[in-house]
Amino acid sequence: MSDKMRILFGMRDDGDMTEPMSIMLLSALAKKHADSLTGLWVMERDDLAQTLKKFRPDIVAFSGITGSHKYYLEAAERVKVVDKHPKIIVGGPHFTFFPGEILRNESLDALCVGEGDDAWVEWLKALENNLNPNEIPNMITRENMDRVLKNPKGQISPLNILNQSNSFIPGMVDYSLDPKFMRGRKTDLDDLPFLDRGLVYDNTEFLYRYKRTIMASRGCPFRCTYCFEHQWNALYKTVKNPGAIRQLYGVDRLLDEIEDFTKRYDTRFIKFYDDVFPPFPNVKEKAWHEEFCEKYPKRIGLPFHVLTRCDLVVDLLEKGKIDIFKDWKKAGMASVTMSIESGNQFIRDHVVIRDMTKYDIKTAFAHARNIGLYAFANTILGIPTIIVPKIDDPDFDNKLKETERQCKILREVNHRKIDLEAVEKTASDWFVDPYEKRKYIVDFLKSAGLHESFKDYDRDSLSFSLAQKPGFLEFATLAPYPKTKATEWSIAIGAFDGDFGKLHSSYQAGSHMNCFDLEYKQVMHHYALFGSFLVLFAGSRNRFMRILYRPMQKLCLDYLAEIKHPRATRFYGWLYTISKAYMHYTRIYPIKYSFKEKLQFFREMINLDFFKHFKERKNKPLEKAQGKPLRRSERLGQTLGGPPSI
Repeated sequence: MSDKMRILFGMRDDGDMTEPMSIMLLSALAKKHADSLTGLWVMERDDLAQTLKKFRPDIVAFSGITGSHKYYLEAAERVKVVDKHPKIIVGGPHFTFFPGEILRNESLDALCVGEGDDAWVEWLKALENNLNPNEIPNMITRENMDRVLKNPKGQISPLNILNQSNSFIPGMVDYSLDPKFMRGRKTDLDDLPFLDRGLVYDNTEFLYRYKRTIMASRGCPFRCTYCFEHQWNALYKTVKNPGAIRQLYGVDRLLDEIEDFTKRYDTRFIKFYDDVFPPFPNVKEKAWHEEFCEKYPKRIGLPFHVLTRCDLVVDLLEKGKIDIFKDWKKAGMASVTMSIESGNQFIRDHVVIRDMTKYDIKTAFAHARNIGLYAFANTILGIPTIIVPKIDDPDFDNKLKETERQCKILREVNHRKIDLEAVEKTASDWFVDPYEKRKYIVDFLKSAGLHESFKDYDRDSLSFSLAQKPGFLEFATLAPYPKTKATEWSIAIGAFDGDFGKLHSSYQAGSHMNCFDLEYKQVMHHYALFGSFLVLFAGSRNRFMRILYRPMQKLCLDYLAEIKHPRATRFYGWLYTISKAYMHYTRIYPIKYSFKEKLQFFREMINLDFFKHFKERKNKPLEKAQGKPLRRSERLGQTLGGPPSI
């Protein structure tokens, strides 16, 4: 090796508005603890052969989630075709839950499971000093993989039991790392170095994105089924000395880092990207909150945005006597994100497990509105759920059996106390007339929030979310990410076929569920576009705009959304993108721009959102030609070497 270990990080151009903090941290750790030089390969922009020849890396590293993982695996193969010298290492959520990728891909030299802060440093030092890298916890290598990986054939999935099959569901069960070979969570975040922002800012157009992102904490204890966090927490339960789920940076350490990058880079807005920004209702986090609110405006003074939960806001307000909205607003907060995810109580309680009440949601959004704070909400459409058979359906009995089967699956997957058989028994005991029995069962199911069509569930979400009058609303379709409970549920009821290779990098590109026909998928897409457009009226502080909301809602959702012509969809897309850009600029991220910067902001945001809703990246096979870029974006102006995307 050369005097300095040379590490090349591979990065996709997704047009994302959030910096790749994972590789920025890994680069900082390498520079602090190993004698390393780091570089960046933007995969759609930079010629691979020329990049490898110029940088001469000893290591090429990738971090990925499911959906993007396939591009990184393809990139790893490309690297080995061009130059066999660099060691290739991968990490991130996908590779944590699918460590068997190292068995299936000969191009990988190492794979990191779980938090990689300490494992990464130890691995680099082992390579640097010609030591044995095969005994480092969390690190799987080609030499130790047969020893530290557990065979999936020894695992039993509850879905296999429900399906009465001995076969494993493709993509859901994979090899796992022996818990004895894993370390606990990082417990002292303050000893981590500042993110190496120069790696990304000095090499991409992130330099001109004046909203900088940082995290004040790690860990989320909630069990939302569409997210991998609950599975991440379950992984650490098997580890000796697992460490607490929640970890916080010290307030001074956090502000030191913000001061550092705001002095070096033009920064006009701070977005705290924690899963849930502190505080939680405990003594430690309440004290952290008070210190942050006192020191942030004095030391930083920039407008900021945080992510929190409605139930935490209400719990702290009513039980803890802490008004976090007023405290944050006084400290400089411009807006807040609180996700709703579904307007249907049954889906919230039993399918996505939000663990919050309708009262929590209404109270939190009303409180934000009353103190003049704009809230950003997220809601998911296209969530597979239980459909109630119609009373007069000639196939009622068979459809009721399917409803009963799905209730049992929901009990097993999400551990919900749903007993439809007890309801059926009561109906049989009380009524002789078959029609009355059916009516009793159907009325019971409907009283619990169940509907006769998927459209009714999505309309619940649209109307309820818009009724909260947020500053902005984003509607996505459920992305069936592997190893999540929502995906287990979707596969078990036959709503998803388990083909994760077709997932798009955007969760707004349309539903992948086969329980919806093509016609309704298009209507669902229209609902997502119109839902965001309608909040322009519903969330306005202008009285005239609010008056227009009801007739606009009826026009858009009852009539225009049903038009299937592609040109109509494109027009709705323009309404969505233009109104979203306006609301982001005026309500959610009020960043000061020059006139030229403002035009650029609107142009790039429109380009990005059209990619999310209408474009698919080309999935080209591995090219033998060494001089061609791996893959290019179809979005004009969206490569990181060109104008900035938002």
